[in-house]
Amino acid sequence: MLTSTTGRLASAAIATVAGLAVLAPAAHAAPAKQAAKLTVPAYEKYLKQQSAPAAKKAAAQFAKLNKNQKQVFVKTLQDQKVYKALTGKAWGKIRNVTTVDRYNKNVTFVTKASFKTAKGKARTTTATFSVTEKIFNIPVTTEGATLVYPTVGKLPGTTTASTDVFNINAAIRIDATSSVKGNDASGRITALPRVKSFGKKAVKRVTLHSTKQAFIGQLVNQK
Repeated sequence: MLTSTTGRLASAAIATVAGLAVLAPAAHAAPAKQAAKLTVPAYEKYLKQQSAPAAKKAAAQFAKLNKNQKQVFVKTLQDQKVYKALTGKAWGKIRNVTTVDRYNKNVTFVTKASFKTAKGKARTTTATFSVTEKIFNIPVTTEGATLVYPTVGKLPGTTTASTDVFNINAAIRIDATSSVKGNDASGRITALPRVKSFGKKAVKRVTLHSTKQAFIGQLVNQK
């Protein structure tokens, strides 16, 4: 998590999914030699290695899919076009936001923004923004950011930010970095292939900005 103290920017917030769990899969290390593609048996083995509650829930949901659905699911995981389509934007007055965009009959992207203000003296607000890919309504990848900032007292005060990733897509390993300046948070998200079928690495940028009245958060591809 990064911290910033500045006297130049007004207090702000940025958006996202309330209660978003920031999770990292247990098996993150890339194999010594990349497989040509991800298979259903390989993915089932990968899921068994995950320990996070959200990952275990997804594993139970995947187990209930029929044979054809499992094949489609795994094929989708290693399709870089689908991963690159995982982008989103939320903006406007400070409020909780949830929007659902359908990519195809099997895949949806859910964009969320949320704000929670503590009762303390500084009335510190935690703002989050995220975009989640779901296959057959099972969450596989979430990318976003969190910004924490005071709203009362000498403003702007100290702010902190993080780039948040949850990933159970065994076709990729995701690395993330973050920076914060005042109430502007920025993160670089890099998807590194674990199987040859995914292609080359893919890079995204997540940004968050807000004032007391309005916010904007977005996840975009970066060349």
